[in-house]
Amino acid sequence: MTTLEITDSNKPLGAVALVEGSITIGRLRTNAVVLENPGVSRQHFRIDTDPSGSLHVLEDLGSLNGTYVNGHRVGACLLEDSDEIQIGQFLLKLVTD
Repeated sequence: MTTLEITDSNKPLGAVALVEGSITIGRLRTNAVVLENPGVSRQHFRIDTDPSGSLHVLEDLGSLNGTYVNGHRVGACLLEDSDEIQIGQFLLKLVTD
């Protein structure tokens, strides 16, 4: 199973399992992961997971401040184990066990 470990300025906030389908991350309460901070867009990015649960594609949803994976601003990319997603003060790490 693959999870996103979420931290805020090095303080753990929790983890979210990535299963088949899509999740959105952003400021709005309708997102699967809500990150309350002015540096985070209402719907900041989406992660799509294939039916096998092994492929995860991140897509920035037109966020103003951008989405960074391993220090590089991305529009879309395939995520791999240990990738770090940075949005504002939040760090989300992809962990596959």
